[in-house]
Amino acid sequence: MWSAFYLTGVLASLVASVYFSIHARRRGIHPLESRMTLGKMNIALGILVSLFGLNQFTFDTLDTIRIVVAIVMLLVGVMNLYLGTRNFLHYRSAWRAELKKGI
Repeated sequence: MWSAFYLTGVLASLVASVYFSIHARRRGIHPLESRMTLGKMNIALGILVSLFGLNQFTFDTLDTIRIVVAIVMLLVGVMNLYLGTRNFLHYRSAWRAELKKGI
């Protein structure tokens, strides 16, 4: 069960991060929309790195190095997830204010 969840999560977050990265760097896109999309990319990358960290705990032999690497990957993933969410919400509100101003 874990392998199906893990594989689906890794593939979905990998595809989402590549899509949002390409989408954010298009020409002719508003800078606030681009930053909002980069926030989505950071969320997807945070999920990807967190899943890699969680996967380290599923191995039979847990030695010190594996645990340290897993904890570091979990910390990096959670921080990326938090900061991406914060940036997305900040730029989304700024983008909405900009759209209301233009109307």
